[in-house]
Amino acid sequence: MKLKESVKDLIINAFLYTNALIRSFSGKKEKNNSNITSKMELIFEDNFQSFNKDVWRIGQPWGKFHPGSPYQYYGDESVFIQNDCLMLNQIYSPKQLTTWEDPKVYDIPYSVGLVTSYESYGYGFYEFEVELPYGSGLWPAVWLSCVDSWPPEIDILEAYSNNKCDYGSNLQSNFHFNMGDKKESSGARNHLFSSSYDKLKLGCWWSKDFIKIYYNGHLVRQITSDYIIKWFRDKKMLVILNNAIRPEYTKGIESQISEFKIHSVKIWK
Repeated sequence: MKLKESVKDLIINAFLYTNALIRSFSGKKEKNNSNITSKMELIFEDNFQSFNKDVWRIGQPWGKFHPGSPYQYYGDESVFIQNDCLMLNQIYSPKQLTTWEDPKVYDIPYSVGLVTSYESYGYGFYEFEVELPYGSGLWPAVWLSCVDSWPPEIDILEAYSNNKCDYGSNLQSNFHFNMGDKKESSGARNHLFSSSYDKLKLGCWWSKDFIKIYYNGHLVRQITSDYIIKWFRDKKMLVILNNAIRPEYTKGIESQISEFKIHSVKIWK
C-alpha cells in the first residue's frame, strides 16, 4: 500500500500545524509573501470594483448544479459586487432546474454563489483575500481544478461552520489526484486561527516540485511527495470561489442569508 503523503511531508505538516496553533493564540502580526513573489510577474489581478463577465463564469463549466447534490444551485442572484467585494451569498430561493443531458426536473431549494475563471493557469503563486460567511452549516471554498479532467484539484481552503456558526479549526486544505477508479486524496488538514471571521489572506505556491499552502502569510502545509506531485505537473487549473451549504444542514436554515466576501485575487507566474 502506497503512502499518500511521504513520512517527511507528514512530519513537516505536523510541525506546521503546531506552529499555526501557537501563532493563532499569540497575536503575531500577519506576514506577507512579497519575498516569494518579488521575482515573479503579476499576470492576473481582480479587486472587484465591478464584476467582469469576460473573466468569471457564474457556475461550473459543466452546469448550474451537481445532480448528485441537488439541494443547491449556482444562482446568478447569489453573485454580486458590493463595497469593492465579490459577494457570494447563500439564500433560500427554490427553483426547478434540469441538466443539459437529463430531462429530469430537480426541485432545488437554495441558491449559492460560485464563480469559475474562464482562463486556466499553471505554476505560480495564487493569493486570495477573503472573509468567511457568517452562518450555520456553511462550506465556503477557494480551490483550483484541472481544466480538462478531474482530479487533480488543489483545495486551498474548505471551511466548515457548525450549527453555532463556528468554524473552529475546520479551515482545511486538501489535494485530490490520480485518475479513473483510483481517485485519491492526500487527506484534509485543519488550520486553526484565532478568529475565522477576520480577513484571511490565502496563498498557494505551486511548482513542479512542491505545492505550499499559506494562511495569513504563514506556511501551514506543503506537499513534496512525487507520488502526489506528479499528477499536478504541467497541468492547467481553473480558479473556483464558492459559498456552499453542508448537506447535513439543509433543513432549518431557510431564513439564513450568508455572504462570502472576496476582496481580491492575484496570480503571479
